[in-house]
Order: sequence, then C-alpha cells, then structure tokens
Amino acid sequence: MKGIKHIFFDLDHTLWDYDKSAQETLIEVYSLLELAEDEISKKEFIDTFYTVNNQLWHLYNHGEIDRDYIKTNRFKEILEKVDADPAKSVEASEYFLHHCSIKPYLIEDAITALRYLDEKYQLHIITNGFIDSQNNKLSHSGISDFFEVVVTSECIGAKKPSQEIFHFSLEKAGAKVAESVMIGDNPKTDISGAKEVGMYSILFDPSGRKRSLADVTIQSHLELIKLF
Repeated sequence: MKGIKHIFFDLDHTLWDYDKSAQETLIEVYSLLELAEDEISKKEFIDTFYTVNNQLWHLYNHGEIDRDYIKTNRFKEILEKVDADPAKSVEASEYFLHHCSIKPYLIEDAITALRYLDEKYQLHIITNGFIDSQNNKLSHSGISDFFEVVVTSECIGAKKPSQEIFHFSLEKAGAKVAESVMIGDNPKTDISGAKEVGMYSILFDPSGRKRSLADVTIQSHLELIKLF
C-alpha cells in the first residue's frame, strides 16, 4: 500500500480470539462455582455472560461506567440473572479476568499476516481493553514482539472512537495520519474513530455482514497480504 508506514491494530476480536478464550474460561468458572448443583445449565450461564458483558462494554465504550464497575458488577449481575448466589461473584470475576487473559488463542491466520506485515511496516495496538489484561493477551499469545507501541484506553483516559486516543497513538508512534492504517472489527470504535482523524481504515469482518464506513472490508487476515 503506497505511502503507508504504520499499521495500527485493535486487539480483541481482531487479532486475539476473545470468544474462544472466554468460552473456555467460562466453562472453567462454571465448574469452579459448581453451578450444575444449582441446576443451572452451562449454556444458560454462558449465554447470560455474553448478554451482560456486551451491555456493560457498550456502556463502558460510551463513558457511562468505568473499569471497576465491570470488574465488580459483571458476574454479580450474571449470577443474579441465573438465580445463583451473587456472593460467588468476586471469586468468579478474579478467576475470569486472570485466566481468560492468559489464553493463547489468536484469530485464524493472524500470526501469518503479522509475520508478513512486520517485515515491511511498523505495527502498533490501539485497544479499549485494560492494561494488565491486554498485556497478558499479547504476551501469552506470543505476539507482543510484533508491536512497537501499545496504547490502551486505560492508560490515557480516553476510549475509541474518541479522536484523543488516536492522536495520542499516532504521536507516540511518530506516525503521520497519511502514512497510517487502522484495522479493527468494530465499525464504530475502530472504523468511525479512525475516519474521524483521517486515517485509512480496514474493517475485519469474518461474517461479511457488518456495515461501516471502512475504506476496505476483509473477512480473512490473509487478505492483508494481498492488500499490502
């Protein structure tokens, strides 16, 4: 891609496989809390997690709640909805936060694309995730060495899609807007945010069903090799 020197990636759902990691960890939490003894099905517990989790992250991305609220209330709300003892929520939260973030799973072909791009471009991360969790994900999935700059919303107090986090990331990377690309899975936080500051944007959408303002949409990371 002509004139491009810097590629900024989102992490969760774009490179790191959140769903596979969360699913495996939730099964472990289900066993840890002995929820089967309360006649709560594994499916009900996992489905409820995703419902509550998606709602809370939506509020977090819109600045309506903070990190601590998610940590404190996510599993409390989940356990209440499935009629389990909410007193178990602290144990569940601590287990999930740590063990999910150390899962090594990456999106299919992500490592192939990163190895290719790393030889030609400077790679960076912009994520709305928490510092400790995101560092764990990068380290345990074996991709931390690919990235020169990693910016989390927590470290600067601004979240995608705000222009502040993109400008901060560009400045920290020593990158100009015209020579930078943003790749992410979220049409609002990743794509609209990048477009607001004038960055070229690529939507990663394996389903092919998302609508966005992205300059390009890809369904596989192997498409990045063709693009770049």
